[in-house]
Amino acid sequence: MAFLWARLNVVHVTDSAGGEARVVMASTTDPRRLAQAAGIELAHHDDTLFAASGGSLALLKVVRAYPVALYADGQEYVAEVSVGTVEDAVRRAGIPFSGDDFTEPALDSRLYEGMPDITVHRVTYEDTVTTEPIPHGEEFVEEVQDPEGRYIHDILAQEGADGAKEVTTRAKYIDGTYISSEVVAETVLVPAQNAVYKRIQNNMVSPLPAPDGVTVENNVPSSYSQVYTMKATGYYSPRGKGASGLGLYYGTFAVDPTLIPYGTKVYIVSTDGEFVYGWAIATDTGAFIHQNRMQVDLFYETYEESAANGVKEVYVYVP
Repeated sequence: MAFLWARLNVVHVTDSAGGEARVVMASTTDPRRLAQAAGIELAHHDDTLFAASGGSLALLKVVRAYPVALYADGQEYVAEVSVGTVEDAVRRAGIPFSGDDFTEPALDSRLYEGMPDITVHRVTYEDTVTTEPIPHGEEFVEEVQDPEGRYIHDILAQEGADGAKEVTTRAKYIDGTYISSEVVAETVLVPAQNAVYKRIQNNMVSPLPAPDGVTVENNVPSSYSQVYTMKATGYYSPRGKGASGLGLYYGTFAVDPTLIPYGTKVYIVSTDGEFVYGWAIATDTGAFIHQNRMQVDLFYETYEESAANGVKEVYVYVP
């Protein structure tokens, strides 16, 4: 006759619901069968923790499930849990979870009895597409006519043009409440075109260009209808506008408007050729016309420059 000997384990069984620890001797290591042998009934969501402690000794802990309240989408859910994380409770409650949704406490937080309610927050996004301008920049082409020239003028050679771009802005909402926005995409529809300036260094006071089709050689315009020999003084004014209502800047002058009408562009150079004011527009007048209508007052953007002009004899070429 043969005898079969089964190895028996001594298992200490505890219950998180309370009560005294129990000891069972069994050859099985199946937690549910051990709990049953100890006279403990397991509910559907109860869990067990089994650990062998060496030799024939083992520990079994019965962890009773407890309810955890969850809130999502305006509804309350209850999940029966015993161990695990908030993520496990959300899954057990059957709550959909996707994208950037998040919970309080966090998904990886451990569950425990009596813990705060779990709230599922919904994160949604809304894209808005707008068309916005692309400001044009500026480019400068250096043109040194006189390295020792005291004036540097930026003369527009090519008009700039703003471009356009399509901008996608994404607004973030948490549970329907606006939180923030960020630009997520930009597509250039029309490239911007930079304005191009010639940066000219010379001793000519005015930065204004010649009229179309007119050139200057040896300080004489290629085309003009009248030339006056006049007295020239310098002046400065903070007004910003002349008597004509037109602006005051380098390249404007005061004159008797019955001799040279407002808005007329002329070329002014000293009779000895040593001083060149350049192309200038009549925008102002002064009391001097009552004593000498054959006088021009040349505008400077600083008082010091106007005083340094002194009195000069100039040719005024009228196209």
